[in-house]
Amino acid sequence: MGNYMSLYVTNPEGTPKPLTNPSFDANLGFPNGRKERVMIATEKEMEAAKIPLEDRDYCAHKLIAYRACRADVWPWAYKCAHEKHDYLNCEYDDYIYRMKEYEREKRLLQRKQRIEKKQAQELNA
Repeated sequence: MGNYMSLYVTNPEGTPKPLTNPSFDANLGFPNGRKERVMIATEKEMEAAKIPLEDRDYCAHKLIAYRACRADVWPWAYKCAHEKHDYLNCEYDDYIYRMKEYEREKRLLQRKQRIEKKQAQELNA
């Protein structure tokens, strides 16, 4: 409920809107730039593996490997524990990355608010 309250009640201008693109440059604050995220699995590979749309993310290549392993060793699916672990770790890391990006956007919006407020006070003084 914390994000709901800040988004709609307490600080709507200083909270990023869900499902929107970032409003700041991705390299802002990174003097040497950032490493760009790249999809490893292609669209054709994901279609061939019948990966659902909601699972077509940056970890799709690990999901394809996990599903292939399960198909190869079925009914001994426990033998694919390593592939499953890799996939779940990738999903967790992706979640953490997205949360960090959200927090970065939130902090930059709040910083922008502080700067605008300070400039307005200086003009009025």
